[in-house]
Amino acid sequence: MDNAHKRQVVENLFLTFATKQAELFKQYDANRKKRSKIFLQRLRYQLKRNGENHRKEWSSKLEAELLESIPTRKIWKLSRNDKWFRELFEQEDNEDDLLRYFRMGRAMYDTLVAMLRQDLAPHPLLAAQSCSAEKKVGIGLYKLTTGADYTTIGNMFGVHKATVKNCVHQFCKSMVKNYMDSEIYLPDQEEMAEISKSFEDKSDIPLVIGAMGRLHVPITPSLADSKNYINGRKWPSLILQAVVDNNHCFRHITCGHVGATEDSVVLGDSGLYQHFDGADLPSQNINGNTVKSFIVSDTVYPLLPWLQHGYMTPTTTEEETFNEHLNKARVAVDEAFDRLRARFRILQRKIDIDINFVPQILLTCCILHNFLEKNKTPFLEAWSEALQEANQKYPQPDGSASLNYTTTVEGESIRDVLKEHLHSKYVLFRTIEYNQVYFIGEGNN
Repeated sequence: MDNAHKRQVVENLFLTFATKQAELFKQYDANRKKRSKIFLQRLRYQLKRNGENHRKEWSSKLEAELLESIPTRKIWKLSRNDKWFRELFEQEDNEDDLLRYFRMGRAMYDTLVAMLRQDLAPHPLLAAQSCSAEKKVGIGLYKLTTGADYTTIGNMFGVHKATVKNCVHQFCKSMVKNYMDSEIYLPDQEEMAEISKSFEDKSDIPLVIGAMGRLHVPITPSLADSKNYINGRKWPSLILQAVVDNNHCFRHITCGHVGATEDSVVLGDSGLYQHFDGADLPSQNINGNTVKSFIVSDTVYPLLPWLQHGYMTPTTTEEETFNEHLNKARVAVDEAFDRLRARFRILQRKIDIDINFVPQILLTCCILHNFLEKNKTPFLEAWSEALQEANQKYPQPDGSASLNYTTTVEGESIRDVLKEHLHSKYVLFRTIEYNQVYFIGEGNN
C-alpha cells in the first residue's frame, strides 16, 4: 500500500470519527435538554407542593402568634336566679309582702295577670320575651312601685336588664291599650248626680262633678331639650293634668306637656273645652238662676261656666267663705295625686326612662290607681310619709301665686250665684278667741 493510499484511509477514519462524534454530541445535547425539561418539571412540581405545605404551616404559626398577642378575656355568663320572686309567690299568707312590693294582694295580682295574659304570653322564639306573664306583671309593677333601676330589678327577678326594660314596656303598653278607655272616662249624667251629691256633702256647694289639677313629674331630659322641660321651680318635669271624682278616681287625664308649658295651654289641648261647651249637663235652679254642673280647679285655670275656682283676692267674708268651701271639694285632686305618688314611687324621683315613653308610664300608673281605688285595696299611711322627702326635693310649682288667668262674664256670674247660695244657706259666726269659722244652719237660729 503506497503512502497516498494510507493517507486516504487515515483521512477517512478521521472523517468517520468526526462524523460519529458530531452525532454523539448532537444526541447528548438532545438528551440533556430532555432531561433538563423533565428535571425542571419535577422541580417545579416539588416546589409547588412544598410551597403549599409551607404556606399552611406558616399560616397556622402566624395565626397562633396573633391570637396569643391579642388581649382577650374569658367568656363567662352571669349566673342569675329568681329565688326572691319564686319564694314571694310560693309563700302563703304573705299579703303584707305583696302589698309592700306590688301595692296589691294576691287576688288582685292574679286578676291583673289574667287580664293581660294574652298580650304578655311568652314568645317561643325571642329570648327577651320568654318570661311568663306572671313575671312580666311582677317586673312592671315593681318598677312602678319602687322606681328601682333595671339592673336591680333584673337581679331580683333573675333576668337581664334588657329583659326588664322589654317587660316594663310590654306591661305599660298592654295596660294603656286595653284599659285606658274603660277605666278613665268622664261620667255620664247618672254618675254626675252621685258625684255631685258626695261633693255637696263635703263642701256644701251643689253641682260639683269633679276636681281638676295638675302634677309636675320629675324626669331626666336630654341636654339638648332640657331648657324646655324646666318648670317654675327650676327642675325638669312633664305635666300630668287630671280630673278626679269624689272617690279619688281619675276621670280624665292629659299628659306629655313639658314643664314650661302654661296650665291654660294644657287645658286647651286636653279636649275638655270640646266636651263641656254646649254639653247637656245636669242643672239646678239656684235663687232663680239655672246653673249647670261644673268642675272646680285652681285659679291658674280660666273661670268658665263649667270650670269654677275661688276668688283670687277675696275682699268680703262671703268670698272667703266661698273659697274655703270650694277648696273642700278641690282638695280631692290633691289627695288623689298624693295617693298616686305614694303608691307608685317612680313618680317621686327623676324617671330614668326614655322621655318619649314617660307618658305611657303616667297613664299606666293612673289606670292601676283606679283599679286599686275601686277594689278598696288598703292604702298605708306610711307610704304618704315617704312623700315628704320628695316634696322637699321636687316642690310643685305654686299655681296659686299666678295672676295670669282668664275670666268670663258667664263664669263670674255663676260663681256669684254659688256664693250667694252658700251665704243664704248658712249664717257665719267667727269666734275672735280661736279665729275659727262655724256654720250653723238657719233652722238652728
